[in-house]
Amino acid sequence: MTDVTEPGAPPPAGAVPPDERPVRTRNPRGQGERLRTELLDATLRLLADAPHPDDVSIRAIAREAGVSPTAAYRHFEDRNDLVREAVGCCFQGFAELLVERTGAVDDPFERLAEAGRAYIDFAEEQRGRYRVLFSNPVPFDLDVDSDHLHLAGDEAFDALVALVQDCIDAGAATRSTDARYVAYQVWTWAHGIVDLRITHRAEMKDFPDARQMFDDLRTALGLAQPG
Repeated sequence: MTDVTEPGAPPPAGAVPPDERPVRTRNPRGQGERLRTELLDATLRLLADAPHPDDVSIRAIAREAGVSPTAAYRHFEDRNDLVREAVGCCFQGFAELLVERTGAVDDPFERLAEAGRAYIDFAEEQRGRYRVLFSNPVPFDLDVDSDHLHLAGDEAFDALVALVQDCIDAGAATRSTDARYVAYQVWTWAHGIVDLRITHRAEMKDFPDARQMFDDLRTALGLAQPG
């Protein structure tokens, strides 16, 4: 026979009073977006330290963020989708740094010089992320839709093209008036400078000052202040 507790009688041994039972609640507003950001940050941390981008799995990313892989799949289609978004965010941050450092500089030649200093500072202070963007980039299938990544990377390069164009408009003695072509030259030289400093830091203890080298490359490309 089943025991029936009479009104006013104490609850059976081991029973949990109704007011102490766990109540299922909805996730606080914004928690999902916060988790998404944490997953992106965790992805960048792992990519920055990994010998090769393919070494970073979605399981490792979830572990770094302190969540289950299932939680990651609630926000991203797959591992590649998560990695593409993370790299796109990194490019976005890099582009915003260039704009922040150069926005208040009126002289176009000094503005380009400041952009070079910002580029060098980013490479020095965030070497892992610089590697993710430029030295050890994530291999993506070009047929895969990755608009966020492309837009973010294009924004950073377009900012450099605009800086070069301003110098040309102000009378820079460049050998070409094609700002995009000259911007590629600037980027190639600047990347060579900072990449060697990052990847051969131990062997090249007498490496010249990077900022001085960037100033010299501006002079060599005709992007220094005329006269």
